[in-house]
Amino acid sequence: MNKRIKKKRELFEQVRGTKEAVDIALNIIKNLLNENAKQANEISDLRSIVERNARATNERFDKIEKQVADSNTKKSWFSKK
Repeated sequence: MNKRIKKKRELFEQVRGTKEAVDIALNIIKNLLNENAKQANEISDLRSIVERNARATNERFDKIEKQVADSNTKKSWFSKK
């Protein structure tokens, strides 16, 4: 009878240890998921910044190209003085 009680206690301790290990693993997974969500938000913010910067740069280049094109056009010989 004493051996049965010892085995039962050992099994309960193993189950308790397993539950604690599972709880620790779940907490780690939750933390990693939270970090992943934060990083995804940061990535989307950075992408929007990059897109905005690219649009602004393209607009500047378009202005410069237009200015260069306007300055390179030949004037009519009627308007020459």
